[in-house]
Amino acid sequence: MAEPTIELRDGETAVVGYGSLLSTSSLEQTLKRRYDGPFIACRIAGWRRSWDVAMPNQTFYYMADGERIYPEHILYLNLRPVAGAQVNGAVFVVNAEELVAMHRREWIYDAVVVTHKLRGARVQGGEAIVYVAQPERVLHDVTNPRTAAVRASYLKILEDGLRQRGQAFRAEYVATTDPVPTHLVIEDRVDAQRPRKEWS
Repeated sequence: MAEPTIELRDGETAVVGYGSLLSTSSLEQTLKRRYDGPFIACRIAGWRRSWDVAMPNQTFYYMADGERIYPEHILYLNLRPVAGAQVNGAVFVVNAEELVAMHRREWIYDAVVVTHKLRGARVQGGEAIVYVAQPERVLHDVTNPRTAAVRASYLKILEDGLRQRGQAFRAEYVATTDPVPTHLVIEDRVDAQRPRKEWS
């Protein structure tokens, strides 16, 4: 069977989502519209998902012994290069203005062109990109959620996206993703009095 092909028009870019962007509702919050374009399951050769991109945090906190704890960083999903590996995701299309909004949302990541590394889908007339952590934002071997935490609310967004994609996609997601560092998961709350940057 031929791979589905996305034909980009002038000003359009294909984006491969592999974390919260698997959820169309999360995507639509950034696009500020209902997304009705292609949303095609695919794979990217040479990558694996990991929990190691750290966003500086001022807004999210959790409660411990009656105290508000603000982790220094919040951890999100990232892609790390692994020879011979493949990671699954979903490719969708944004226009030039929406791409600016995507970059703002994913500000701790670099946009990496993966057009020729796509498997299961083809992009013509432009490029496909994926967001990979800026090297200085990568954080390994975290032992305490005070240093860096995983938001339980983010895990719910991931679950929403996986539910939309189906069981076969979910099974492949699990196989191509490092385990959630459960010792770092917090029941996060938002301090409305503190500034909040876009997050992935």
